[in-house]
Amino acid sequence: MINFDILKSNDKFEIENLGVITLYDTDNLNPLSGFIKNTNSTEFFKMSFDSNNVYNSGQGVYLFNTIDKNNKRKVKVGGDNFGDAMVGFTARKLIPFTWVNEYSEYLKPNVENKQYANFKNNSVIYSLFNSQNLLQPKNEFFWMSKEKMMEMANNINYTELYNDARTDNNRYVHNLLFGEENIYEQLSPDAKLVLDKATELTIRSMTMRSHFADNHNHLNSWDAGYAQLKLVWKEYFPNEFKEFRQLYKNLEDRMRPLVNELGFLLK
Repeated sequence: MINFDILKSNDKFEIENLGVITLYDTDNLNPLSGFIKNTNSTEFFKMSFDSNNVYNSGQGVYLFNTIDKNNKRKVKVGGDNFGDAMVGFTARKLIPFTWVNEYSEYLKPNVENKQYANFKNNSVIYSLFNSQNLLQPKNEFFWMSKEKMMEMANNINYTELYNDARTDNNRYVHNLLFGEENIYEQLSPDAKLVLDKATELTIRSMTMRSHFADNHNHLNSWDAGYAQLKLVWKEYFPNEFKEFRQLYKNLEDRMRPLVNELGFLLK
């Protein structure tokens, strides 16, 4: 590990010392990329997990269940590695890259830290509504129950969506949040606010979905997720969507320092 001063020239052509950054490799450390293993159970979706540094987190880390032919490293995500995958996704998305930190390497987190369990639970919500969650139906990341979706569809005679849900099963994340593990009750208050606002918007936008539905956005599917739903929210509920994005930013800002505190990146 080598410490470097961070120097910047100001408007007066004077050199300012902005602090110190530690550069390190992972040869004798445990990289985050090694912590995120492929599932040994049923695959829900894949996560692109390119490289292991801050620079490649922007375009190289995303969730998908469609065809992806790029050469980036892909992790198969299922029930046995879901939590670890969401932790890795969140840690890499929370930190924007700059010229100072772009080559900083991510490390295995300190899972013994008392804040880790809460970070892991909140990572589900952070990942659920991240712009790089590109999942399409069949979407194991959908959080509402099929019974609730059928009830709403039946109330407005939305036959296509009702029939899509009728013979299907609740998705993994719904069961994780509200089933036996009931991690909803273990979420931080700011994470609950994000999820509850998204549920409110999903309910309020049900009558508008059919106007947007096509073969591209799959809004006739009962488990259409955030990538699809936000199209309707932005169009019909711009103020509420703005409020939702602020709630998400609040969660993001509060979680960001934990990336260092939990050891994903060295300070």
